[in-house]
Amino acid sequence: MNTLTKIVASTLFFLVVLTGCSESETPKEGVKYTVVQTPSEDVADVVEVFSLGCGHCRNMELMLPEIKKLADVDIDQVHVTFNESAQYAAYLYYTAAIQSNGKPSPELKEALFGFVQELAANLDEEGRKNKLDEIFSQYNLVSPFDLNDEQKEHVYQQMTNANQLEQNAQITSVPAFLVKGKYLVQSAAHDSLEDLANTIRFLSEKQ
Repeated sequence: MNTLTKIVASTLFFLVVLTGCSESETPKEGVKYTVVQTPSEDVADVVEVFSLGCGHCRNMELMLPEIKKLADVDIDQVHVTFNESAQYAAYLYYTAAIQSNGKPSPELKEALFGFVQELAANLDEEGRKNKLDEIFSQYNLVSPFDLNDEQKEHVYQQMTNANQLEQNAQITSVPAFLVKGKYLVQSAAHDSLEDLANTIRFLSEKQ
């Protein structure tokens, strides 16, 4: 069984377990979500904060279509910049994002998850470069090593914005959902994807 098959299998099991019960009551502040002290402005209504280096985020990636459907919302993504390794992964993600109208394809994201979590540690510097060149070329995108100055500036700006958002919301672990720049969903307080989606939908409609 290859890695992707294992991820899909474990995720489907997780989905079955989670959807076994649902929560329809109005989400309570302090339980299902918190209000951040410093809201982020000019951000999408619903943002998933994630990292290519996070296994739970890789699993969540497979659940996002169902969450979007249940919550009836679109979900943007912001890559964390917690530390040096997260910044490296963020550079890869935003290199893809700026060339994909802000939304890299699921297939490309899975390739990047795989590179960061499974391949990079076993390759030398030249090997990592060659593999990334191969991945980006497969999707007709410029490699992170071949960005022009304007593209590099765009990537750095995206990383700066991400860093500001995670500081404003005091996000210390991922995946996390931020709604309207000010409501931080407490994922662990939810019993199912339906429950999670209900909170996200409620907050997206909250005035």
